[in-house]
Amino acid sequence: MDFFDGRNYRVNKILLSSIGLWPYQSPRTCYIIVVVIVTIACTQCFTKICGIYAYIHDMDVVIECLIPIMVDVSGMSKIMNSMLSASEIKALFDQVKNDFYLLRNSKDIEILEKYADHGRKFSTIYVCVIFTLTGVFMLMPLQSLILGVANGTTTRPLLHRVEYYVDMDKYYFPILIHGYLTVVICVTSIVACDAIFVIFVQHVCGLFIITGSRIERAIQEEHVPGDANPPVVNDKPYRNMVQCIYDHRAAVSFARFMELAYSNHFLFHAGLNMIGISVTGVGIVTKLDDMSELLRLVAVSWAILFHLCFECINAQRLMDYSGYLHTNLINLNWYDASPRTRKLVLFMMMKTQPPCVLTAGGMFVLCMETFATIVKTAVSYFTFLRSAQ
Repeated sequence: MDFFDGRNYRVNKILLSSIGLWPYQSPRTCYIIVVVIVTIACTQCFTKICGIYAYIHDMDVVIECLIPIMVDVSGMSKIMNSMLSASEIKALFDQVKNDFYLLRNSKDIEILEKYADHGRKFSTIYVCVIFTLTGVFMLMPLQSLILGVANGTTTRPLLHRVEYYVDMDKYYFPILIHGYLTVVICVTSIVACDAIFVIFVQHVCGLFIITGSRIERAIQEEHVPGDANPPVVNDKPYRNMVQCIYDHRAAVSFARFMELAYSNHFLFHAGLNMIGISVTGVGIVTKLDDMSELLRLVAVSWAILFHLCFECINAQRLMDYSGYLHTNLINLNWYDASPRTRKLVLFMMMKTQPPCVLTAGGMFVLCMETFATIVKTAVSYFTFLRSAQ
């Protein structure tokens, strides 16, 4: 059985395989799946843009049309980023697998499995919440359609405002199915890429915890008078600290691969989420008298906020867990060690003092403070848009 068929990674493998982004799929399979789903999503996005054109001077309609377009752009950008960073993401998967195979200490394996299980739980919660909110968004047109059939009326609501330049009544059901397919594709792309991101974060947090526990055990031998500087072969604390340095380097390397894979993606989505919060806020205010549209917009707004908060929380966890190592070193009984070991402890203190962070294009650090700043800025844009209506 493949390593990633285990319970902690099975869902992530299924989600990524469904959109052609699983790094161990054959290139041909990936190419076919990506071409199909991108074609479906891009053609639907084009019809939405055409739907705006006729109402370009109506701000309320433009805002209504911008929301689904931004969801499409978000999903397609996730796919594009995963394709552009395919080598980095595959390297992260390889290191996850190798870390489990290379560990020999049962306690270390238990720690890594614990954090892999945390990653599975967090990613499952994220997937369920986003798909639930998507279901609320998608059910509203179906509800109107079913009620219309039951009442004998000809109500045929669409999922979005679109323009196909064909008879919309004649091709109503193909157009409706096209819209639903696009929503499923884009939302699946978003949750698949975000769910594997949390798996990576939890794995590197586990690596930092293992390194911290090894640092705590590094100097356990009692100080022997007259033997303050033993030979290297007999200096077990020194060898332990050397191993801790290699462990820390491996964890930092994993975090750097994550930065390479997701940095530009975070910058784009920080701006997109900020605009999305502002636009959905304006849409909610203008649809207060339409309960169906109001619930749809509230679902989209909560999904955007949850998505942004999810990314920032996980980036914050990486920062916090990498910072714990500095505390472990400060609490170490370094005075019981040899001079060479003390130098290594001092060296590691300098290396661990700045925590590992994930940035948005290198412009700002992703954390909960950033989340608050983005939401605050989005509220400012919301106020501006309301005044411009």
